[in-house]
Amino acid sequence: MMRTEKEVLSQFQKWARNNELIRAAVLTSSRVKSDSETDFLSDYDIELYVSDLSSFKKNDEWLKEFGSIMVRWPFKPRSTGFKNASWLTRLVLFNDGVRIDFQITDQLEIEEDVYDSGYKVLLDKDGITEGLLEPSYSEYIINKPEQLEYETLVNEFWWDAYYVPKYLWREQLPFAKYMLDYSLRYSFLHKVIEWHIGLKNDWSVETGIFGKRFKEYLDDELWAEWKKTYAGADLEENWEAFFKMIDFFRRLAKNIAKKLGYTYPEEVDKRVSNFCREIREKKRE
Repeated sequence: MMRTEKEVLSQFQKWARNNELIRAAVLTSSRVKSDSETDFLSDYDIELYVSDLSSFKKNDEWLKEFGSIMVRWPFKPRSTGFKNASWLTRLVLFNDGVRIDFQITDQLEIEEDVYDSGYKVLLDKDGITEGLLEPSYSEYIINKPEQLEYETLVNEFWWDAYYVPKYLWREQLPFAKYMLDYSLRYSFLHKVIEWHIGLKNDWSVETGIFGKRFKEYLDDELWAEWKKTYAGADLEENWEAFFKMIDFFRRLAKNIAKKLGYTYPEEVDKRVSNFCREIREKKRE
C-alpha cells in the first residue's frame, strides 16, 4: 500500500533529524502550491542542504531508509545541471509507488528569493532558511513576448515546417515525426499557445512544463483542434495532423499579432504552405 503524504514526510523528517549531515531540507513544487492539484502520482521534491556531499556521491545506501527502490535516475549519483554543478540529483521511485526527487548540495548559503515558486521548510538545524522571502509565485508566469521575439519565432516555425512534408513524401517517418512532434510542437506551437493563454489571462498565469495545464485554459473548441494535431504512425494521418497543426498555429499567431500590434508574416506563411501542399501532391515515381 502506498504511503500517505503525512507518512512520507514524517518518515523523512525523523531520518533527517537523526542524520548529522542534514542541515536543512526544503519541500518545493506542486506539494507546496495552494492552487495545485496533487494526486497519488505527485512527486515529493525535496532539496537537501548537507555538511558533506561525499557519502551521497559514493552510493545510494542512505535511500534504503525510505523503502525498496523500483527504479532511480540518474543510475549513479551525479549532478544533472539542476541550478549548478554543486547539486547532486537522486530521483527515486519506490516499490509502493511513492516518488521522491532529491536535490542535494553542500552549499549552505541560500539566496533569499530562490524559492519564489513556493516552498515549505521541513527542517532547519542552523537557521539557514530564516532569510527566505515569501514566494510571489511569478517565476513561471507567461510573459508577453517582445516584437522581435514574436516575429523570430513565427518566421522560424515556417522554416522548420517544410521539413515535415519533405520527409513524409520520402516516407521517412522517423525524421518527419521528430520535426512534427518535437520541433514544431515543443519549440514553436507550445510557445504560441502559451502566449494565447497569457493574452487571455492578462499575463498572470502559468501552464506548467510541456503544456500540462493547457486543458485548463483552452476553450473546448481550441482544445479539440489542438488534439487533431496528433497522429500515430500512419503516413496519411501525419499529413492530416501536419496541416491541422499549421492551421492551428496560424490562427493563434495571427490573433496574437493583431492584439499586440505586431506583424504576422503573411507572405512567408502563404509561400511555405503552398509549397507544402505541392510536395504532398507530387507523385512518387
